[in-house]
Amino acid sequence: MDGSQHAEFAFQCEYALTLMSVDKSLITNLIEGEETKVKKLAAKFEDLVKKYKIEGKIVRVNGEPGHGIIKVAEDEKAAMIVTGTRGMGTIRRKLLGSVSEYVIHHSPVPVLVCRQE
Repeated sequence: MDGSQHAEFAFQCEYALTLMSVDKSLITNLIEGEETKVKKLAAKFEDLVKKYKIEGKIVRVNGEPGHGIIKVAEDEKAAMIVTGTRGMGTIRRKLLGSVSEYVIHHSPVPVLVCRQE
């Protein structure tokens, strides 16, 4: 989770999946920046895990978000990855790529991309 409204929307989608008998939630916290920001974001998502009574944990990974998400999914034997999308423009996405696009193409498990209008 990167703290954006898109990441929070993806979390809400994940919560909706838990209501449909998804038995385990894994929230991957991929944050670069100041330690204070990292701790604040981790606390926010820990609160959401408790609020929605999801069995899960916060995992912090440094580096490229796409690679980190795939590695954690493999290490934790995730059944599914749920991610948000920021809706980058066509040119920017072609030049930079996107995390959700990377995850879709490299994931060993199903991926649900939640897009908020």
